[in-house]
Amino acid sequence: MGKIIHGNKSFGFAPIVAGTPNTFGTPVMVPGLVETTIEVEQSTNEIYADDHVFCSVKGAKVRTATVSFRNIPAAYAPYLGFKQNSNGSFTDTGSFANHCIFFETEEEDCETGLSTTTLHYLYNVQASEPTRESQTDEEDIEAASIEVSYTANDSSFVVDDAGAYCQYMYITRSSENASLYDTFNSAVILPTDVITSV
Repeated sequence: MGKIIHGNKSFGFAPIVAGTPNTFGTPVMVPGLVETTIEVEQSTNEIYADDHVFCSVKGAKVRTATVSFRNIPAAYAPYLGFKQNSNGSFTDTGSFANHCIFFETEEEDCETGLSTTTLHYLYNVQASEPTRESQTDEEDIEAASIEVSYTANDSSFVVDDAGAYCQYMYITRSSENASLYDTFNSAVILPTDVITSV
């Protein structure tokens, strides 16, 4: 019957550290995650010959993400085009450093009732300036959301087992890979990381 996917938690980011090759810095967790959406667009061009569609050629995938937060900490501001000044204020820099983002979703097997988590990585994203909403307090108070849009690109140094450059990866926690999975808040997990025996 499949799985029910629900819940969002454990959003974090990691800087891309220049080097030969590039690497990821230590992940930083960002509390306050509300909602995530990852979308993929891919155009299809139909090539005609002999009065019919001779073949279809797919264009490059364009992957975007939208993330809603309740709060964004100062540590994440430089990746969203802002800098913090000595008096605590934030000003627009117009500069958006590429970085890695990740988050978890929860899954429940409809037949067994077993729950697990899946970790999603976008290895090379550039954010846009956050969209902020607020409204007057009424009898029922609704917390404001801060929405950030991301554009994903292939990483120039993250590859899969076949050596292909990666843009997106997900991994579902299991008893076999738990020793690797459970390190995600201290190091970025790569597609080629080896599972260590416990």
